Amino acid sequence: MEIEQPVYPYTCAIVNNQLMGFLDEVEEIKSIELLPVTEGEGRRTFERSIAFLATVAIKRISPKSRLNIMHSIGDALYGEIENPVDNIIPKLKEEIYRLVSENKPVNKIELTKETAIRKLEKERRLEDIRTIEFLAKDLISLYELEGIYIYFAGPIVPYTGMLKAFEIIEADGGILFLLPDRKNPNSVSTLQSYQKLLEAFNEGKKWANLLEVRTVGELNKSIINGKISNIIKIQEALHEKKISNIAETILSRNAKVILIAGPSSSGKTTFAKKLEIHLRVLGLRPFVISTDNYFIDRDKTPLDENGNPNFDALEATDYKLLEAHINKLLQDESVEIPKYNFITGKREKWKTIKLEKNGILIIEGIHALNPVLTENVQSNALFKIYVSALSQLNIDNINRIPTRDSRLIRRIVRDTHFRGITAQENLRRWKDVVSAEEKYIFPYQENADVMFNSALIYELAVLKNFAEVPLRAVEYTEKEYAEALRLLNFLSHILPYTPDEIPPTSILREFIGKSSFKY
Repeated sequence: MEIEQPVYPYTCAIVNNQLMGFLDEVEEIKSIELLPVTEGEGRRTFERSIAFLATVAIKRISPKSRLNIMHSIGDALYGEIENPVDNIIPKLKEEIYRLVSENKPVNKIELTKETAIRKLEKERRLEDIRTIEFLAKDLISLYELEGIYIYFAGPIVPYTGMLKAFEIIEADGGILFLLPDRKNPNSVSTLQSYQKLLEAFNEGKKWANLLEVRTVGELNKSIINGKISNIIKIQEALHEKKISNIAETILSRNAKVILIAGPSSSGKTTFAKKLEIHLRVLGLRPFVISTDNYFIDRDKTPLDENGNPNFDALEATDYKLLEAHINKLLQDESVEIPKYNFITGKREKWKTIKLEKNGILIIEGIHALNPVLTENVQSNALFKIYVSALSQLNIDNINRIPTRDSRLIRRIVRDTHFRGITAQENLRRWKDVVSAEEKYIFPYQENADVMFNSALIYELAVLKNFAEVPLRAVEYTEKEYAEALRLLNFLSHILPYTPDEIPPTSILREFIGKSSFKY
């Protein structure tokens, strides 16, 4: 039985607790949930479909040109074109709009791996071959349109006409595909200013080129040929050098308060500890506190729309007290820092501090970049840092790895091993986590003086060792099974690597254990 073809804005579905595209066949449909383009896998399917059409279009225009989908920026995909011909972007737009207007059918063809590789060789899609050659599968699915075959690590839409709302614009050195608006999917999203985020991605691109690991296929090759050992050392050195440079900048600006924010599992806690070390090397004396110290008592915590305590809301933090403490410390006064007891749900007395000579305050937490937190603190005393795991690794040149997937896998590994939270529970909570990030963290990321990219080019090969069992423990009858299976399918593209060579001060140790830092 073929899944019934719905209309836009739906792009794929959860059928019998399993993610499926509308080109897949099901023997019996017991349950079905259509996924819209506004979030999650419904949106990722739209993204893959745009990348598919753009790749087909470029092949038609110039067989020697190649599209690389690098990453997302807000509600847009950013890509670059290798070996472009004259006026390639206007030609690309025209060709894509033709494909959409003609509403052409997309075919999904299942082939043996050997046959699939031969077809991809004819297409000169060497990146696709590097991707699938390590997959432990006898059969490989390829998508076909107008005689062009491409591999994708997830479903795409069955008809080109289902791509209703998008726009293509030229960017500095690249191309942007504006995606549907999340609230009104029949309209195209607007592009916000993401200059600092783009700079962080460009730095990640330079690191990937330096390491000669830009795709999963290249990562797998480095594991097989033994080059991964040196890659780990260089990547960790790049992190240390970046943090050292940030510390030097802080010293040169004579900043007294360092504010560090970032989304879940970005590694901001370890980053703060590493920054503390580098600041001490420069003769400064940092004191680190978390905004969590200033949680109000649990019975006073504001409620969300479902009546549950909203610990992510700014109002869940006594930010006025924190601001007052910052100002007193800047005036060489002593303050009594509180500590929140997560068991009793009460704020308790902790310790009295005063900034030493050459003292500097490091404040880490999700609201650290919210201007309300420090609106009455002298601005020249502040230095703001945004930390996120902006993955510079993709599956291949058009199958990108969403940053959120990397962070989700980090979170599952850490919480399973150190917090007693199952993968299933984490998958259940993830939507709320993302919602809080979009409301309380992402709007302020461009306020940062500097961004630190905590992603490690090799980390998924190590995390795979710790993530697979918790994900496989999610039973097929549970609602979260579809997402667990999606992540397992994603991880199946990556060869595992043991963590023996990961240094004890690595950000990755925050998630896999054996860190030399105390948390």
